[in-house]
Amino acid sequence: MSAPSATLSRLLDGAIGHYRPESTSTDWGETLLVLGILRATQATGSTDGKAWLKRWIDYHTAAGINLSYFVGSWGIGLFLPELIAMFPQHRVTLEERAVHLERLIRRQALRNGEGLLLHNVDLPHIYIDTIFYSAPVLGHLARITGSSDWGGEALGQLEAHLTVLRDTDSKFFVHCEQNLSGLRSAGPWARGNGWVSLCCSELLDLVEIGNEEAAGFDAEGRNRVASILLSLSRHLLPLQGPNGLWTTLLDEPDSYAESSATAMFLVGLRALQRHEISDSGEFDEAIARATDGLSSCIDDAGRLQKSSGGTWPGDRDYYRTVETGEFPWGTGATLLAQTSHPEL
Repeated sequence: MSAPSATLSRLLDGAIGHYRPESTSTDWGETLLVLGILRATQATGSTDGKAWLKRWIDYHTAAGINLSYFVGSWGIGLFLPELIAMFPQHRVTLEERAVHLERLIRRQALRNGEGLLLHNVDLPHIYIDTIFYSAPVLGHLARITGSSDWGGEALGQLEAHLTVLRDTDSKFFVHCEQNLSGLRSAGPWARGNGWVSLCCSELLDLVEIGNEEAAGFDAEGRNRVASILLSLSRHLLPLQGPNGLWTTLLDEPDSYAESSATAMFLVGLRALQRHEISDSGEFDEAIARATDGLSSCIDDAGRLQKSSGGTWPGDRDYYRTVETGEFPWGTGATLLAQTSHPEL
């Protein structure tokens, strides 16, 4: 087994060698990749990682950081405070983007009659990944803008989305429900549930015990997030494959093993341990197996394989046949999983 730092460095080197920063957008899965590169750079002190990030932010501040009704365009909000600290020459531009994005989410974003954020103008539906690109984004933006009331909106979006998207045939969540027709995707798609794990982990990291009032997120709210993550993680345990990975349809062990969701689940499992939410040792075996399983998905070039590609809502047959390979969102999630290792 490789040391955690060696595995992280190999994956980081593979990512910055494969992805050209100027060609890596500020939208959706690409921002998950950038978030992973940023946190891996912080963990390792990589000068190459910092140089990659500088090229990325230099290019996009010059070209213009587009923020729109598409929730995926909000992903840069997850790490604007870190970018400002790392590249203070862009402070004015990035602080302006932070204020604009907070106003866009809170006052202008597309919502249904119940107040749920909708995914995009051309996809005005309720998607599971919306929670990751909205709830913790509000918390990170508040670190710049000073807003103290972000917690209620963040928790409200998380719980309302999960209420709508709960799978009636399992303990998990579905990918999407059309807002007006009520038509739903089928089955507990693994990466969809991975977004829940990532969202809860980010929220727990944002809200330190004893600082809830300043964060606009009280102790009860923190406990509700912890309960969501703990329940999801406990239901995942018996479904983990012998190779340490979860399958792309969680309740179908014959569907293919999938790395991006496994990485997202590993982030959540380690968050439960880090915040002392779970019983001592409850998830140790699952964490060890997932860690080994993900390491086996990193090829000789340091690139993560076995991640499912871009995925639309569909039926079970569709999810079983989505292509797999190396994709930025899988690499980004795995970088986050590696940086969550307690030895780093």
